[in-house]
Amino acid sequence: MNMMFFLKFEINRPIFLGIIAWVLLPAVLFSQEKKTEKSYHNNTFWGALIYASQDKTDKPINAKLSSKLKKAFPSFQNFELLGQHTQENVFKEYVNWVVPSNEINLGFESKGLAEGGGVKLLLKLWRKKKVILKSDLIIYPDKPILIYGPEWKEGHLIFVLEIQEKK
Repeated sequence: MNMMFFLKFEINRPIFLGIIAWVLLPAVLFSQEKKTEKSYHNNTFWGALIYASQDKTDKPINAKLSSKLKKAFPSFQNFELLGQHTQENVFKEYVNWVVPSNEINLGFESKGLAEGGGVKLLLKLWRKKKVILKSDLIIYPDKPILIYGPEWKEGHLIFVLEIQEKK
């Protein structure tokens, strides 16, 4: 009788292995997802508010960022950093702010991971306690998002958002 059990087991071995794989696969995928999610929560977020104009500025920004801004916004020659903010562990389920002020605010809320290592965000641009722009976007590590903001003084405001991977 014991021999009969082993013979049946040998015949059904592919089915048995298939069932084991089916049971273990979700556990493996879930552990990978948690690892990715943990690293995504640990990234550093950098946000800046830039004033773009034709006038010379007393506070020029770094050459690398200036080059990106000139390429994206060729109608402006000078860029001044009005404020910046670096924060860790911001991708939770609550609203975060990029350089908040009484005049204008850019808030963002994480909506989870996107394919390719990106993060889905819900952005809200506020001007004097009123939402003037609401948008969904995906931001990727070390690929800044440049947002052309409203007119201000003799130029425009530009928001820069970037996820900086910890090395």
